[in-house]
Amino acid sequence: MNTITFMLTVSIAVTGVIYTLVILCVINALQKVHKGGHLHVVSVSVIIAARNERSRIGRCLAALTLQDYPADTWEILVADDRSSDSTCEVIRRFQTVLDKLSCIRIDTVPAGISPKKNALAQAIGHARGEIILQTDADCIPPPSWISGMVSRFEKETAMVAGIAPYLPEPGMLNSFVRHEYLWNAALSAASITLRHGTHASGRNLAFRRNVFEHLGGYDSMRTILSGDDTLLLQRFRKYNPSSVVTMPAVSTHVHTTSPRTFGSFVRQRIRHMSTGRYFDPFFIILGMVIYGFHLLLIASLILSTVSAMLLVIFLGGFLWKCMWDAISAKRVKTVLELDVSWKGFMVNEMLLTLYMAVMPVLGLFVPVIWKEND
Repeated sequence: MNTITFMLTVSIAVTGVIYTLVILCVINALQKVHKGGHLHVVSVSVIIAARNERSRIGRCLAALTLQDYPADTWEILVADDRSSDSTCEVIRRFQTVLDKLSCIRIDTVPAGISPKKNALAQAIGHARGEIILQTDADCIPPPSWISGMVSRFEKETAMVAGIAPYLPEPGMLNSFVRHEYLWNAALSAASITLRHGTHASGRNLAFRRNVFEHLGGYDSMRTILSGDDTLLLQRFRKYNPSSVVTMPAVSTHVHTTSPRTFGSFVRQRIRHMSTGRYFDPFFIILGMVIYGFHLLLIASLILSTVSAMLLVIFLGGFLWKCMWDAISAKRVKTVLELDVSWKGFMVNEMLLTLYMAVMPVLGLFVPVIWKEND
């Protein structure tokens, strides 16, 4: 065994063990996730930031008309962020049947400020609800979304992070996106349950408005283009770790469509990954080890063209990863009520290995784009 083979073997073994320990922590934490709660009616403001969403926001608003939450206790505020299409006209049509719907037009964004955070902040500034419930214009909230998310708030709860899966559609990209979301949702729910919440999705996020204001809103992160959900969760967690909880019940899952093209998928994930540099040092180091494990697997596969031994090492490490990922996927299916596509599991695992090896690097070094026309 030459030096390169030996070093790769040892490195994959060490990082693989750490990866396994993380998976075991996730599985254990998911066993402690609570789904229940008692509905106590409070005022709610649903916040949506939209830009050029004429083809999608109608579906979102139509879903909101079906909410089973008491009608006189909630409102909808849409921040129309410089749309150049007919987004505003779609909103106006819904205002004829939804008197609780308001539209806040935003024509300019201060220099150096994140456009989405600016839009969200302006909408929250007009909100009257005790609870802010946030989603996106391309999402479809279920009828029991508001009541289910509100039921998870106890006296000490300041934030509830919900599940936001992708709708199943034909195609390999959609299959992979839904597969990747299994681990995204699992890590979010597990870390929150362990009181070390790392991330959440703004497609399904609720928080107390008074705590948001007490923490200064988005002020300390307003220049960071992304992270209106993840970095906000981390601020709430540092304020009071036990005040952040997750809501896994399928009755509160907010679905959305997956990116239509590979390019839009990459841009979206670069935005998501770009917030990693602002994480606590412990999670940055742990993330580097986990991503490093996948990078080493890909390296061993590439180098196997010159060493058959490295192919054996790759297969051993990859199959070990797949085994533990399958075990955790079963737990995710049970606790978070997310679908697992076992038929395409191994193909998606191979794609996930490549994704985990490459995407974090792109997130660190490739400029972030929020919208193509920004």
